[in-house]
Amino acid sequence: MRERNQSLDALKGITILLVMFGHVQVHNQMTDPYLYDVIKSLQMPMFFLISGYLAGVGTKIQSIKQYRERMFKRVISYLLPFFSWLVVQHLSYIPRAVKTVLFQLDYGLWFLMTLFLFTWLTYTAQLCEAKVKRAWGFWLIYLGGCMGILVAYLAGVTFLSPSLLIIYLPYYTAAYLVGRCQEHLTQWISVSVQRVMAYLSGIVFMVMAVALDLVTVTSALMLGIQTIASFLGCWFVIRLVLDWREEKWKHRLAVLGQYTLEVYVLHYQFATILNPDHISYTFWSPSGLLYSAAAFGAMSILTAVGIYIIDHIGLFRLLLFGKKK
Repeated sequence: MRERNQSLDALKGITILLVMFGHVQVHNQMTDPYLYDVIKSLQMPMFFLISGYLAGVGTKIQSIKQYRERMFKRVISYLLPFFSWLVVQHLSYIPRAVKTVLFQLDYGLWFLMTLFLFTWLTYTAQLCEAKVKRAWGFWLIYLGGCMGILVAYLAGVTFLSPSLLIIYLPYYTAAYLVGRCQEHLTQWISVSVQRVMAYLSGIVFMVMAVALDLVTVTSALMLGIQTIASFLGCWFVIRLVLDWREEKWKHRLAVLGQYTLEVYVLHYQFATILNPDHISYTFWSPSGLLYSAAAFGAMSILTAVGIYIIDHIGLFRLLLFGKKK
């Protein structure tokens, strides 16, 4: 994976735009029951699909030295920004904030911690596979870790929020398997068949978004239905991007996709910058649509300025973005 995959970067660009617009709706109390269902079903599942795929298609861990090096990089990339932003946002009560976030990940930048835990499990399983020189070594550790998360969730454990991990683990796992078996899958299912299945999936997804509540989890059955809907919707969007030949806009989205972490950790700070009085708008109204567009534009500009400033201060770039250069 020495060269960047433009389609994957474009997918990340589209997904972070969905995240940004979704936060404009949520933070301004103007969510639409249909549009937000679509956004919610696609945004974070897509990120975990991309992350799992990259882990599956990438170079596997072969030694303890390589394991340590990669885990150190992930600590810097994921955990350092996770805790740095927690400190910045809760300066007056840091110990209490840290204690809270360890038992309620969505109190902080939960995606970073969740992705770190999935990556840790994957690298550990890859190391085991390298040691025993058999694929069962990977699945023994990986599926054992998945079962551990499920047991912790059923037992009511709240440390590191197993209830959150279990929601997104299927996406990461499925995409990892696809990346690992990519060559075989392309032989088994032709591109034309994939395209037809993906477009049918998109139709089913839109029907589900209109007919069902894809946001509120009320039972294990509803979670299963929501997960299926997310898989169908994400598959459709992935196929669209793969088939997209418009290089100019795809390139621009791919450029944005290279800054998803920076945008993710910064943008929501400005979601209500134009609404200090917390006025409630109806989304499907002239004032609601106008405000949404203005809020999204202001948030985007301030986020870009913030990224530019932080990116040019070495220590801040390391602590807040987890990047050395």
